[in-house]
Amino acid sequence: MRDSHKSPRFIERCYKLYEQKMYQVAYSILRDEGMAEDAVQEAFVKLMKSDTSFKDVKSDDCKRYLITVIKHASITIYNKRKREQEMIYFSNRDEEFEQEEVEQLDAEREQIRLAINQLPEKYYEVLDCMIVREMTVKETAQSLSISEANVRKRFERAKVLLKTIVKGSDEYGKFRVV
Repeated sequence: MRDSHKSPRFIERCYKLYEQKMYQVAYSILRDEGMAEDAVQEAFVKLMKSDTSFKDVKSDDCKRYLITVIKHASITIYNKRKREQEMIYFSNRDEEFEQEEVEQLDAEREQIRLAINQLPEKYYEVLDCMIVREMTVKETAQSLSISEANVRKRFERAKVLLKTIVKGSDEYGKFRVV
């Protein structure tokens, strides 16, 4: 039966009676001596902070409660360790591939830059206005003194040409990247 008035003697008696059993439960979950000791300590800190107490320390209710508390403390530590290991794993993977990815992106940017420079002037101007200067179709049409429909068509054709140039297709031989 739970009692709302807990004394320091209650905690002390629980510790003396159940510390080893709680350690065994924690170790069976964590498989690490240090972490099992931490779990027992954390469980007793929780017990001290809670208002839970029992009239008889040797009662089955008290044993069950303490086992539940140690299980929860152990599982919390286990999950925390698992999250930390995942974070370390992913951060290490990021560092390993980061340089490779940067080099690959730089190479792709250079390839695209070369491809853009090979576009005919009318397509280059449309890309410059719409992508580099971030102008709208209407603004691009006014700037180049052409119709909006013409801007859209040139933009569409410029994208097709860029794909062709980047792939190295012979469809537009004179635009092929060498």
